[in-house]
Amino acid sequence: MKKQFLHKIFKFSFTCAASVAFYFGLPTEQKQNMKMFIKTEFIEFFGIDVKPEQTVPNNRFLPDLSDVDEETTYYFNEILRFSENSPHQEGPINKWTKDISVYLYGEYSHMHKTETIQVIKELNRLIYPRKINLVKNPKWANSFVYFGSIEEYNKNSMSGVTLTGRYLGHFHLFTYHQEIQKAYIFVNTSDASRKRQKHVIREEITQSLGFINDSYDYPESIFYQGFSENDFFTEMDKTLIRLLYQ
Repeated sequence: MKKQFLHKIFKFSFTCAASVAFYFGLPTEQKQNMKMFIKTEFIEFFGIDVKPEQTVPNNRFLPDLSDVDEETTYYFNEILRFSENSPHQEGPINKWTKDISVYLYGEYSHMHKTETIQVIKELNRLIYPRKINLVKNPKWANSFVYFGSIEEYNKNSMSGVTLTGRYLGHFHLFTYHQEIQKAYIFVNTSDASRKRQKHVIREEITQSLGFINDSYDYPESIFYQGFSENDFFTEMDKTLIRLLYQ
């Protein structure tokens, strides 16, 4: 019995030490998996009785659409309840339940910052009482916007995920019970024109609010799946944003 207990202690200690050492060299997404592994080992070692987490319904943040016309309702569900990864499976609606603090990093110019501020101003009018702020310290941020090349993005320790493939823009969300906790946004400044970059800034920041899908239905929409250089919100876009946050 004593040997078995000592073996468990050795196994637990070795697991924690090895995991912590390995942890610092991992991207953020893999760090989350490592945290869950250590948590599981901890619970098993100490025999903690863990109650199962309460299941959160997929429609937790579904607004009242009873007075919304059929076209808008369809587009709302298409953009918020489906995604490129799950095009045929209706998923949960994710949203921020706290204010968003955005940190800009990488190789961004005055134009990039000015355009970001303009997008934030427009979004703040649409998501009230939530508010988006720019912050100067990454420690204060929960949304990170990188400007530069994919190669440099992948090397940066603050980048949330490693991008494989070619992207002009990309966003990734970490959520808990459908509440968005963190957002990581990539804006490619190496392979896109100045006008295209403005579109990407607007599109990716907006989608990081929970608008996870793209569509071919409305070419003028900021959520258009095809090529676009539009740097404005359509009335339909504004309606969708208001429906989710107001």
